[in-house]
Amino acid sequence: MNALVHFIKAGGLVMYPLLVLSLMAVVVIVERLLAFRQYGSTAPGLLLSTITACRAGNYFEATKLCEKRQGPLAHCLLVILKNRQLPVREVERLIEETGQDYFIRLEKLLPVLDTTTTISPLLGLLGTIVGMIGTFNAISISAQQAHTNRGGDAVLAGVGEALYATASGILIAVVCFVAYNYFVSRLRSITAETEQAATKLINLLTELHHAERSDNNHATQANSTKGVDIHGIQEKARA
Repeated sequence: MNALVHFIKAGGLVMYPLLVLSLMAVVVIVERLLAFRQYGSTAPGLLLSTITACRAGNYFEATKLCEKRQGPLAHCLLVILKNRQLPVREVERLIEETGQDYFIRLEKLLPVLDTTTTISPLLGLLGTIVGMIGTFNAISISAQQAHTNRGGDAVLAGVGEALYATASGILIAVVCFVAYNYFVSRLRSITAETEQAATKLINLLTELHHAERSDNNHATQANSTKGVDIHGIQEKARA
């Protein structure tokens, strides 16, 4: 603990905003991990189970399967099943609205990590410049007071301040950069899987709907043909 306090003090005034940024980044990373765990589930295996139930004509079971799962994928599939009688464009609008609710939650606070990634090295560079200014001032003083050792100590302090600030800024930036890219990658993957699953289910329901209409048309034509044949037979019998 004493070493950490010494590290912060040795880095100069720039270390304090860097400390605030680092604490903020830790809070955001932990909060985002919890958020992705709660809202970012893609419900593995749900799409296959839903498609199987729909092919069997058991839409009630498919709806129950989706209601038991969490995340944008399960919720979008549920919206499709509950509104399967609506036109495709209307269903797509409802899916987009449902998905955006989740994606906005998942994207929340990610700009904080992105901004911290950019600002931290700049603050470290500022600390480097401040430290080097102190170093040059110490060199100037040591040249005027060559008979004392205070100038040499001041030079070392200025160099140390520059190195501490630079190292801190780079370290914070690296951690935030890795975390930001991880969350963005997860968000893209969740979005792609949700859109793909929704498209597959819509295509399946459209296919089943067309097949049902085709079967009904064939049944109607068959009944009409039977009616014509019976009428013809009756006419022949009368003749």
